[in-house]
Amino acid sequence: MMKYLKYIYMCLTLLILSCESTEKDLEFAPPTLTGNADFSELITRQAGSSIDKIYELGSSSGLQKFEIFQDGKLLEFENYDDVITASYIFSFTVPVNVDNGTIFEFDFVLTDKEGRQVSERLRLLVDLTFIVLPAVVNGTDVIQIKGQLNKDYTLEASNKYLVDSILSVSSNSVLTIEAGTEVYFKTYDDDPNKEAKVARLIITQGSQLIAIGTAETPILFTSDKLLLNEEPSITDWGGVVLLGKAPTNQGIVPEGEFLYGGNEPDDNSGALRYIRSEYAGKNNNDNLNDAHAFKFFGVGSGTQIDHIQVYKNRNVGFRVKGGRVNLKYMSAIGHGGYGLWAGDGWQGNGQFWVFQTDVQSTQNPNFWNIARSIEMRNDGGNFLLEPRTTFTISNVTCIGNGNGSTVDFGTRRGVRFRQGAVGIFQNAIITEFPNDGSRVEDLAPEELGNAMIFDNVRSFNNFLSNFKNDAEFFDNDPAYNVSSDPVAGISINNFVGSEISTFNPVSLGSFFTSAPYIGAVESAANDWTSEGSWFKNLDGTIR
Repeated sequence: MMKYLKYIYMCLTLLILSCESTEKDLEFAPPTLTGNADFSELITRQAGSSIDKIYELGSSSGLQKFEIFQDGKLLEFENYDDVITASYIFSFTVPVNVDNGTIFEFDFVLTDKEGRQVSERLRLLVDLTFIVLPAVVNGTDVIQIKGQLNKDYTLEASNKYLVDSILSVSSNSVLTIEAGTEVYFKTYDDDPNKEAKVARLIITQGSQLIAIGTAETPILFTSDKLLLNEEPSITDWGGVVLLGKAPTNQGIVPEGEFLYGGNEPDDNSGALRYIRSEYAGKNNNDNLNDAHAFKFFGVGSGTQIDHIQVYKNRNVGFRVKGGRVNLKYMSAIGHGGYGLWAGDGWQGNGQFWVFQTDVQSTQNPNFWNIARSIEMRNDGGNFLLEPRTTFTISNVTCIGNGNGSTVDFGTRRGVRFRQGAVGIFQNAIITEFPNDGSRVEDLAPEELGNAMIFDNVRSFNNFLSNFKNDAEFFDNDPAYNVSSDPVAGISINNFVGSEISTFNPVSLGSFFTSAPYIGAVESAANDWTSEGSWFKNLDGTIR
């Protein structure tokens, strides 16, 4: 009898322990509070400047409230009902009459339905953040600048400038750069055990960059290795970033400690003309996917951008996320990854684009396997997400790194439209790619020839078949004038040349210039890249 009682007791014990284990497994995880930037250390801002941070709140048991305290006093709060996740945008502007040396202390406290809390503290020191120092680099006088600029400022052509680390423009300020100004960006010998140092120019929401050069006196952004008589590389500095308030299909999005996106389609981030950017392609965490020469994120149609050349950069020449900005007379020569990659709901126009690269796309290492001259995407999770990436582009020439027996096999392509991106793509030359010249993908059949137009295209001398997936619709219909016929004069070394087209892009709107020809550069007699001294050839000579 005792034997059976002992057995029953053991079973009951195991059952109780099992229930306790099950109950523990069902316990809700503690709440989480994460932000878009690490402000764990004391940060510095000038009087009149702003700080913005997006917090992501979460609790599996449900959110109750989020409170923000300034110096121990409740500043703002939000109550929640029947939600387990939420986003909260915190914005604070330092009063203009605050003395330098003042410290503000903020506490962010999240409470969930079970009364559990998680918190974060932010300490803000009010002090000067923009530093200007005269310096001498290898016998050359420069003005060294860095920090956060929250007042209007001008870089003068009579000086040479050295951007040391991050230079950001905030608080609705305007940075003006005169025609002919040379701006060098500091390079660093990085410690492999620490986060990489990077020099970069960032124009934040509400602020502007007015950088208007001319063909004869362009503005130059380049590596300080040229001052040091050293060989520059495609990974020397971090590029130029414009963050605007125009819509994206991702909402308002963090970019480091700053934000972009909003509901102002005609937002104005300034004017950029006749600029050459050289050797940009570094990120502070050495993330190849974020090493771009120009970032136009949430940039509005009020921004004027034309005659911009990217020369020798590591990854993307022009990265566009959302916004309504229009782009004219653009080029990326010697780009590593993409020439131009747009997505996240960009809705804009483009004309006269030249992309040419000599960077091989190999299977191992894998990074540049995904490289293209032009990539258009909408959203990977929802191809129809609004606002939908919708482009209107004409007069393009894309030249790859070749497809012969001496070129390592890879998947570098000319152009690719995918993940729901739609629009008009007219008058284009695509040649010398080690994979297919073009791909049109991820569209419903009824969108082909309607929402998506791919017309007057010459794709030739590419390694694989010229057109893939939905692009076969246009390839197989003679009405769209798409073929593999070569264009006279166009080769791996020459992007000047065109063929007469029946399509004139002026029919697309006032943004477009009359150009009834296939290609970006009509002829030697009409060559926008050879004006003045602003444009470099692939070999580094001025055209």
